[in-house]
Amino acid sequence: MALDDSHPDFVSALARGISVLLAFTSNTPEMTLSEVAAKTGLTAATVRRSLLTLMALGYVKQNGRRFVLTARVLQLGAAFVESMNLNQVAQIYLQDIVDVFHDASSLTVLDGNDVVYVVHIPSNRPARLRQHVGARMPAHGASTGYVLLGHLPDEELEAYLSGAPFPAFTDKTPVTRDEVRALCMAARENGYAIAEDAIGLGTIAIAVPIRDQQGRVVAAINCSADSTKVTRDKLIETRLEPLQRAAQHISEQLIRYPALTVSVLG
Repeated sequence: MALDDSHPDFVSALARGISVLLAFTSNTPEMTLSEVAAKTGLTAATVRRSLLTLMALGYVKQNGRRFVLTARVLQLGAAFVESMNLNQVAQIYLQDIVDVFHDASSLTVLDGNDVVYVVHIPSNRPARLRQHVGARMPAHGASTGYVLLGHLPDEELEAYLSGAPFPAFTDKTPVTRDEVRALCMAARENGYAIAEDAIGLGTIAIAVPIRDQQGRVVAAINCSADSTKVTRDKLIETRLEPLQRAAQHISEQLIRYPALTVSVLG
C-alpha cells in the first residue's frame, strides 16, 4: 500500500531525512546547511535536525560549515543487494541486454546433462525458440552448455562425453564425443561459446561464464538471435562485449555477496 504524505502512518521526519541524504550527489558532494535547505525545499531548522541526526548515526560528517556523506551510506545499498537473490540481480543486467538488442537473454546452470533456465528475459519480438524459467535444454546443443561443460574438471567433462552419441535435434546438432568436446574446449579457451541451429533451426546464441568468489564457473549467460539475420561474426562483434560486461557485474556481486551463489545453485 502506497501512502501519501497526508496519511497518519506516513512518517514525515523519516521522509525529510531521506530527502536530505538524497540531496548529496556527485555534483554536490559537500554542502552547507543553507545549500541543503535550498536544494530540498526544507526549512533550515528541519535540515539542521536531520543533519545532526544523520551525523549521530554516522551517515554524515561535518567539515567546517560544510556537510558530506560518509562511507556508511554504502551499507544502505548493500542491504538492498543482500535482500535480493542472484536471480534478481542478474535480471537487471540481462534486461539491459534485451533492451539494446531486442533478443532474449538468459542465465542458466548445469544440472546433469541439461542446462536449466534460472533467469530468462524474453525477446520483445517473435522468436523461434521460446523458453521460460525452469525450462531445461540438452547441454550439448546450448551455448551456455558449452561454457558450463567446458569449465568442468577434465574428468567430469569426459564422464559427460561418455554419453555420446547425443540426440540430434537438427542436422547441425553436434552429436559425437569429438564434436562436443571441441566446442567445450573452445569455450574454455576463448571465454565464450556459440551455438547455431543446434536445438532449432533459425536460432544462434552466444554465451559467457559467471564466476563465484573462488573463480569457479557457476552459471552462464547468453543472448540469442535469428541466425538468418545475424551471422556468427556479427554476433561476436556486437554482443560479446556487452555480455562480458554484464557477466562481470554479476560475478562482482557474487564475489562481494557470496550468499547470492546459493540462490543460483540451490
